[in-house]
Amino acid sequence: MVRPVDHTSLVIVLASGGSPLDRSALAALNDVRVTWVRVEREGDAACLAARVLHEDPPDDFRDRVRRWGAARGWAVTVAPDRRPH
Repeated sequence: MVRPVDHTSLVIVLASGGSPLDRSALAALNDVRVTWVRVEREGDAACLAARVLHEDPPDDFRDRVRRWGAARGWAVTVAPDRRPH
């Protein structure tokens, strides 16, 4: 269950092999709620883009999601969403 949310981030995951990448991939992250997600594929390559809500400070969240992705053979980019809530 997600606790009160302090932060919103944009997450981009790139996969060219490694673990399969689909819309439900981010469900494996604790204390994260996905507000939208899109997946595009071309052959063996896939790209997932999502906006997520999380409690971690942005730098901690970025580090956590990058470690999670690396363990699956994916490249991950995380950017804080600076839009007002």
